[in-house]
Amino acid sequence: MRQSFTVNSYPLILFVVGLFFIQATQPQDGRKKKKVDIENADLYTYDASIIANAQRLLGNVRFRHNQALMFCDSAYSYNDSNRFDAFGHVHIIQGDTLHMYGDKMFYNGDTRMARFVRNVKLVDKSITLTTEAMDFDLGSNVGYYNHNGKIVDTTNVLTSVVGRYYSNENMMFFKDSVVLTNKDFVLRADTLKYNSETEKAFIVGPTTIKGTKKDGVLYSERGWYDTRKNLAELYRSSKITNKSQVLEGDTLFYDRKTGNGRGRHRVTLRDTTNHVVIKGKFGIYNENSKLAFVTDSAMFIQYGKKDTLYMHADTLRTMPDTATTKQKDGKYFLAFHNVRFHKRDLQGRCDSLSYRMIDSTMFMFHDPIIWSEKNQMTAEKIQFVSKTPDPSIANLEGNAFIVMSQDSLLFNQISGKLIVGQIFNNKLRVADVNGNSQTLYYLKENNRNSGMNKLLSSKIKLHLTDNHIDSIRFYPKPEGRTIPMLEIKPEDKSLDGFIWRDTERPRNANDLYPIDEKRKKNAGSIKKPALSNKN
Repeated sequence: MRQSFTVNSYPLILFVVGLFFIQATQPQDGRKKKKVDIENADLYTYDASIIANAQRLLGNVRFRHNQALMFCDSAYSYNDSNRFDAFGHVHIIQGDTLHMYGDKMFYNGDTRMARFVRNVKLVDKSITLTTEAMDFDLGSNVGYYNHNGKIVDTTNVLTSVVGRYYSNENMMFFKDSVVLTNKDFVLRADTLKYNSETEKAFIVGPTTIKGTKKDGVLYSERGWYDTRKNLAELYRSSKITNKSQVLEGDTLFYDRKTGNGRGRHRVTLRDTTNHVVIKGKFGIYNENSKLAFVTDSAMFIQYGKKDTLYMHADTLRTMPDTATTKQKDGKYFLAFHNVRFHKRDLQGRCDSLSYRMIDSTMFMFHDPIIWSEKNQMTAEKIQFVSKTPDPSIANLEGNAFIVMSQDSLLFNQISGKLIVGQIFNNKLRVADVNGNSQTLYYLKENNRNSGMNKLLSSKIKLHLTDNHIDSIRFYPKPEGRTIPMLEIKPEDKSLDGFIWRDTERPRNANDLYPIDEKRKKNAGSIKKPALSNKN
């Protein structure tokens, strides 16, 4: 049986129907639940053959339930339960700011759950959420979607497969294929939390943030990113990658506007182009200037095909090599205070050092000293150029001194204002000495020391084999003498300024740290970290 009537034609029937609706929606468990009120409809109809126990409302339909006002083109209001189905231009207003829209909505007044279907839109404060299906709890003001949604606010666009919106807390939770798009970057994650009021993203799983104007990429598994200020604080498995540079640390701070990245606790800065790793407890890297700074137990590691250079100092820095503009990735490395380094074929120490990576040129200052096998080189300044193929070149300037150990008691010695040494296969083979040049070397006969030459000249050129002098030339004729072995006195065995400093020589990579730092590290071995630039 089908009946239809207008609001003005049947007041008595309306009263009976309304009374029936009230009775039918009373909860059976004794708890009072407010009924859904029908405030308006142009036409009421009832047809049990279509839907039993439901009246159909047509035209300018309006419901009210608690603080929510609901509009639609038509609806079914069920007589035996506190629910209704709404169709066409569905609109709910909840409180002062929350608006929800959709083509269809199914609402349960007892649970206060609304399910929106097709062309769903939620507008609340500064955010707009769109999806094709959404469940919304009007009691707690929480919305859910499970089949792709999009949220737009004043700064960002967020998309995900699954989303939760907590209106009262201004919080959102996203999962599965999460993408946050900003004019400055794109964030991708599997899981993300977001505060719509502060526009701050909270990282709770593997997340990458790639700049749209810069090449820098952030990766982290825990932390937050302020999308308004472009500031980040990252706590787990975090790194900042820019072309060939990667900054890692237990805690990272990043400012996209200035390009500054700061790391604390177990900081690692990698340069994959130059095969360099710098480690320490505190570090800064600027992606604009390409300047980097690491301090506190700082260690520089450069990997070679045959050997690895380890270097420790109080402070380590890297900077672009502006003198080699043709080399895009040319870098200068600077070390300050208590510098010590170790390679299999070369060891050294000084107070400050600069290292040009493009040609492996090292400049050492303030009491510099180099050891190469049985050779010791000192001067006021040292420039060492490591070359492949040989020779490597050592320039010793100012009070230059080379000591070559014969054994624990006898040392061949060369001194002068300037010494240029050529090193082949880790051994000093040629030495050019200029200015106040002096030599002290032992003579051999039948592989036994027979005497010692102690000579002085303006310039000297020496050729050596296994720390023994094969030939020597003097310019002009030298002054000096030859002393038989039995007549050599203790004061004859050294030139002015001779000191054998082998006890200061680093024996391995772990020997580079001062005693107090080595104790802190419990003499742990230094491992070679991977140089991968992958995210």
